[in-house]
Amino acid sequence: MTGLRNLFIVGGFALVASLGMPGMASAQDAAFGKGVWLTGAKCADCHGWMGDGVQEDPRAPKGDNLRETTLTAEQLSEVILCGRPGTGMPYFDPRAYTDARCYGMTRAQIGNQAPEAGAAQLTKRHADGLAAFILSEFAGKGAPTKALCASLLGPTVARCAQLP
Repeated sequence: MTGLRNLFIVGGFALVASLGMPGMASAQDAAFGKGVWLTGAKCADCHGWMGDGVQEDPRAPKGDNLRETTLTAEQLSEVILCGRPGTGMPYFDPRAYTDARCYGMTRAQIGNQAPEAGAAQLTKRHADGLAAFILSEFAGKGAPTKALCASLLGPTVARCAQLP
């Protein structure tokens, strides 16, 4: 009987571990996404260093103000991987539009509305991390502040000093 009891105890712990604790995976995803935002995909070129739609690179397409987004994590991840047809938002999935993974369309179906390839190639994990980061750090946060800037870029970054 002890063996069966131990099996249930171990099985219960395994089940709890596999479910995870609410918020933990999201915090880990957001931390991973922060790294991708800062170093991987050149998001700030179009969306601005604080996600406010003020481009870092004036030659880059104007990106959306991510502080005002109403997209879900799943929707953001799809936009990151697939871009936005007919806009300047590029795709970052190297297999985008080779099959129907993006909005249910192939390159042949989307025609000249197909987005350009992004500066980097990202996986679903990268896109999910970016989505978690955008939702935790930018969405609904209002205008950038000195505190938010310091948490993203570090307390000694000069551009943070100009913020309220």
